[in-house]
Amino acid sequence: MKKEVKSKEKSSIEEKKEENSNQQDENLFTVFDLEGEEYGVEIDMMNEIIRDLDISRIPGSSDDVLGAVNLRGEVIPVIDLKKILDIGSTGDEVKETMIIQINERRFAAPVDRLKDIVSSEKDQLVDPSDITNLDDKRLKWIMKLETGRTIRVLNIRNLVDNEIGKIETSIEKQ
Repeated sequence: MKKEVKSKEKSSIEEKKEENSNQQDENLFTVFDLEGEEYGVEIDMMNEIIRDLDISRIPGSSDDVLGAVNLRGEVIPVIDLKKILDIGSTGDEVKETMIIQINERRFAAPVDRLKDIVSSEKDQLVDPSDITNLDDKRLKWIMKLETGRTIRVLNIRNLVDNEIGKIETSIEKQ
């Protein structure tokens, strides 16, 4: 399978990052679907979007690790956000994958469908523990937009700390 970088989206992401750096009261998020629900990540963490990515399975890795990919000479782990969020699992047919970077760590996360980039003012971001009595470390905010959309913003830093460490250990053992 060939890799196809969605350069139009990548340049759009870069443009939005530049715009956002000049605005302090507004946050930008990449929004995507997982199992029919909308989730988001802060746009500053998005590196690129890849289509038709070949994933190499890693024997003995945890259930929330789909494998690893060779992305232009760099081997990066692929996580299953659906498993991590307890909402199902990603099948073998991956169409769109987000490449996310936090500090020096990069990882791939397949999604059902990338939707759009949305902006949100700080007053539209609600701490998940204010809505539910759960202290869910996987969610950073619940975003309530004026259009009626509710988007769950993932706490990617916690996911990286908890999940990528396990994945990197699995890759190193191979």
